[in-house]
Amino acid sequence: MWRMTAVLKLTVDDYLSTEADAPHKREFVGGEIIAMAGAEPEHNAVRERLSVEVSLALRGRPCQSFSADQRVRITETGLYCYPDLVIVCGSPEFVPPRPRSLTNPTALFEVLSPSTESWDRGAKFAHVQQCSTLRAYVLIAPETRRIEWYTREDAGRWVYQSIEREGALRLDSIDVTLDVAAIFAQLDLLGAE
Repeated sequence: MWRMTAVLKLTVDDYLSTEADAPHKREFVGGEIIAMAGAEPEHNAVRERLSVEVSLALRGRPCQSFSADQRVRITETGLYCYPDLVIVCGSPEFVPPRPRSLTNPTALFEVLSPSTESWDRGAKFAHVQQCSTLRAYVLIAPETRRIEWYTREDAGRWVYQSIEREGALRLDSIDVTLDVAAIFAQLDLLGAE
């Protein structure tokens, strides 16, 4: 005998009302919660170095960065996510409830891990590229010391680039240059190759 099982879908209000008390960050889209696992030391080290490098690159500019605790709402698709780092150029725009969600990211950075890589490269990228304010989406792989990034051209087309281990990560669309070796420098202290 065949039996149909209903899948419970949450509303945005359900998600937001429980998010502030959740023990771990959770992303949300289409009625489903995507749990975010705890990060490995290599992930955390790269995220910290990235934050330092981005802060230095933005000095004196009308842009600011936000850490991994800043929730972002992609209004165009309904995705709520927690990128590892967000850059906003101009005045940040937020929507309630508290903690408020940022709605106008200029660049999103994700430090990849085995548990999130397929999500960050696939479905999440499909959502974030719909964001009208987004100009760059950056994926950082600590294990291979590789950085890949997509930048939106004026015509709306996304262009892919990559770099490994050293050199400069140049995001022309927001006039930012980052030192790749500096982003991966902390890994040497952890004994990572």
